[in-house]
Amino acid sequence: MALFQIFLISILSSCMAQDEDIMTPAVNIYSELKELKASLDGLTTDLNAAKNELEEQKSLIQDLQKQIKESSRVAFTASMSATESTSRGPFSTETKLIFDKVLTNVGNAYNPVTGVFTAPVKGVYYFRYSGSAFASHDMGLSIFKGTARFVSSYEYNSGERNDQMSNGAVMELDVGEEVHVRLWVGCWIFVDRRYNYSTFTGYLLYPQDSASV
Repeated sequence: MALFQIFLISILSSCMAQDEDIMTPAVNIYSELKELKASLDGLTTDLNAAKNELEEQKSLIQDLQKQIKESSRVAFTASMSATESTSRGPFSTETKLIFDKVLTNVGNAYNPVTGVFTAPVKGVYYFRYSGSAFASHDMGLSIFKGTARFVSSYEYNSGERNDQMSNGAVMELDVGEEVHVRLWVGCWIFVDRRYNYSTFTGYLLYPQDSASV
């Protein structure tokens, strides 16, 4: 009988030990929850930072779009003013013409004091000039891109009463590059006080970014 009691007590002790193992959790739930909360707080902080950065990028894009839209508004036409109809030239040297009578100057990229157009943005531009003169002298005109002659026109003294000429060109310009018109040596151009026969015109066809080819 004593042996049976000892055997029964041994079995009960073993079962109790197994129950204790089962009831004891493998992990500390409170510690895990604490770590999860910390991770969630970190993710929330990162999400808020990303949200703020996205708002900043959105604002920057809107500003750039506004700048591009405003910078694309570039166009001018100018003539030469005179109190009475007269002529400029002939000169002994090639002379830059000052088209000081501004008819249109959207964007203010053309300077009527110097006669020079300065590109406000990198882009593709179109320029055109027209010239009128009496036939007693030759008339020669050129558009210059910086110091380089780009396109020209020449009207020989043919004996006709009036001579007319025009020419135009498409140019790729970087920011700050300049364009103007010059009168050839020994030539002249008519400046009227009302009809604007002789003009200089230019406008931006489309802007280009720095990566454009």
